[in-house]
Amino acid sequence: MKSKIYEIYKEEVKNIIKNENTQAIFLVGSAKSYDLSLEDTKINDIDIFVFSNQDKNQIRIIKEVQGIEFDINYFSKDGVKYFVNSKEYFFLNEMKDAKIVYDKNNISESLISLCKSKYTEGPNGLSKEEKSFLKSEIESKIQRLRIKEAYQNYEYEFLTNLYLKDIIVGYFSINNKWIPKDKKLIKTLKKENEELFNLIQNIYKNYRYEDLVNVYNYVFDNIQISKNMKITY
Repeated sequence: MKSKIYEIYKEEVKNIIKNENTQAIFLVGSAKSYDLSLEDTKINDIDIFVFSNQDKNQIRIIKEVQGIEFDINYFSKDGVKYFVNSKEYFFLNEMKDAKIVYDKNNISESLISLCKSKYTEGPNGLSKEEKSFLKSEIESKIQRLRIKEAYQNYEYEFLTNLYLKDIIVGYFSINNKWIPKDKKLIKTLKKENEELFNLIQNIYKNYRYEDLVNVYNYVFDNIQISKNMKITY
């Protein structure tokens, strides 16, 4: 006997296939890791990518069916080309290991292979000018924070955390790495660079300005800006 979730899911897929414009269907997100047919499967949301003959590059539909939330993204042929060529993270990240549900014209395996390849290449790199601007922009923010250190209040800690996130995101950007989602930012960084991770832990102990500067200089030391200088404290 199939689970209720599976029956709801199969009925939704059947309805999508009925549309003559549907070319392929992929199960993505966390649901692809489960066997939806099992009775003890605990899941209440299902993400689906649909490749369709449509005019708009992307159409997103979120709906609830008998307590199960479906997040369905419809992509046109041009939309797929755009997201692959522009290396759109959310698309490549999901498609690199998507589960094929329906394939009208046998395009799925080659597309998944292409997405894996593009994902492995990493994001499009920043130019020297873009790296320089990023460094300069974060430097300006941190320098404004210095005068607030003496107060050690909520605003100071809030801004410290905010600018620290900017630095961490900057680390991934200037090193041509995919930027993780916010909730995975620190965890991913620990795997990528334990030395930098340890420097960041120092900030959380006492929220000292000099510790934030140390992290900034570690990340951006090799990036030249017009002032050609580091922040000092």
